[in-house]
Amino acid sequence: MAGIPAAGMMMAHSGGAPFQSTIHELQKEQEWVHVLLEKRIVSWKYLARVFQGGMVLYNTAMVSAQDMRHIWADEISQRRSIQFFLLGTSLATILEIPNSVDYIRALSQVLQEYDNYIAAEARSKSIFFKPAPRKAGVVADIKAFEETGEYSHLEVKDIPFNLDFVVTAATLSDMITLVYEKMLRLLQHDEVWSLISIETFQKVDLRFKKMLTRAYKDIESVARDVMLEELKAVDPLALLLHDYDWDI
Repeated sequence: MAGIPAAGMMMAHSGGAPFQSTIHELQKEQEWVHVLLEKRIVSWKYLARVFQGGMVLYNTAMVSAQDMRHIWADEISQRRSIQFFLLGTSLATILEIPNSVDYIRALSQVLQEYDNYIAAEARSKSIFFKPAPRKAGVVADIKAFEETGEYSHLEVKDIPFNLDFVVTAATLSDMITLVYEKMLRLLQHDEVWSLISIETFQKVDLRFKKMLTRAYKDIESVARDVMLEELKAVDPLALLLHDYDWDI
């Protein structure tokens, strides 16, 4: 039977009750996955709107795209923009996979390769004190990975121009939203996922959750700075104080 793990098939030969119990447990896990997918879709859609600018974050402060461009220094934002761009374009190709098992496995693979790419780039920065030109720095340190064929899903390419970090982050958020929406459609189409598929999904979701949490923390720090500036503007004593701080 499609979608039933090997352990469940083995129990089916010893009697009907253990087999039915396995199916029931997988269905309960699948219901949990369904709820989680819906929550992630809402969170990534919200993050994409925030990156697009002009959004009141958590009904506290209006965060503009220009405010967010001051989060990181130019070099760091460019490096992360390239990382986001490569991940987004790689995820776009995976969306074409029709089978849920192959789709989730490919997602896991591309995220692992993405982590390897970031680790390779970090090692390059620690070896050379003076950064190489941007175009060379993107690809040179990962040639070994490409030659061994490790990057089977992550599409690594030269970027001959600078990327806007905010636009790239918003686009990646949209792409990850599509990734979760595709998983939700596959989940609704399949009668039951195997235990292996559910475990692989959990690893994929954990990696995306880390990215989501980091992005929200960065934007929250910007929102706090915006709130402080607004409070200073309305406080008549602000101009008289050199060390002005608000405890929020």
